[in-house]
Amino acid sequence: MTTKHPFHVIEGSQEQTNTAKLKQARKANPAAAHPFRCHRCGGGEIIETKVGMIYKNGKPQGGTKQYLCGHCFMRGERVVMA
Repeated sequence: MTTKHPFHVIEGSQEQTNTAKLKQARKANPAAAHPFRCHRCGGGEIIETKVGMIYKNGKPQGGTKQYLCGHCFMRGERVVMA
């Protein structure tokens, strides 16, 4: 005696949700390049610094990179850009 199972195979794939469609659209069209500007003064001069470096065996090691606005830095302000 065999019984028929209530499950059956559906042909094809599931319909995409809105979030899945948005993720695919973002991957297909990445953000355009734009100038790196200071949020305080609008300047485009950048100074790259490293914070927390140590000397080990006579060589500088480690540290965290930070980008500072050059224009604000000349005025005595330390504005971290990113």
